[in-house]
Amino acid sequence: MKNRPNHDSRRLLAGNDKPLHHTVMNSNVELLGVYLHLARAATVRQELHVRDKLLVIAGMIAVHLKLPTVAAYCRHAVLKHNSRHLIRRWQDLASALDQDDFQTLLKQLQRRYPREKAENMLATLGIEMGKEWETYYSAEEYAASLLTTTTETLGRIYQQEQSKPTSE
Repeated sequence: MKNRPNHDSRRLLAGNDKPLHHTVMNSNVELLGVYLHLARAATVRQELHVRDKLLVIAGMIAVHLKLPTVAAYCRHAVLKHNSRHLIRRWQDLASALDQDDFQTLLKQLQRRYPREKAENMLATLGIEMGKEWETYYSAEEYAASLLTTTTETLGRIYQQEQSKPTSE
């Protein structure tokens, strides 16, 4: 019989006592926080076009984290500022994910604001995240806080988004 790892060893990563999927999720929630912090800073500086780019990236991270309410809020904020933005074509960001023209936009944004650059920008702003998100009840609550809204508002915007047809 082959020496296969037992259930517990498959769950653990490098001595971390959390299951592997929690470690990956933590990393992605932290990444979501990086882009939401930068979007908030861009809002404060009234650089709304920059904020919109960061919100599109954050929205896609939210899609991957299965946080549709956060993704909906990001999309809503972009369209509130720029109603002609490319993302208006789709009912939600998840629908846009497999579309070539959206993928082109997303790749451009990811090249312009890769993770390392985003983390450096955050450090330049003097924002130290640490384990900040872990102080919240959920990733959704954390994102709502960074978006300066509530989980109830996130849910309401998501419901509105799902009930409207796309506006191509």
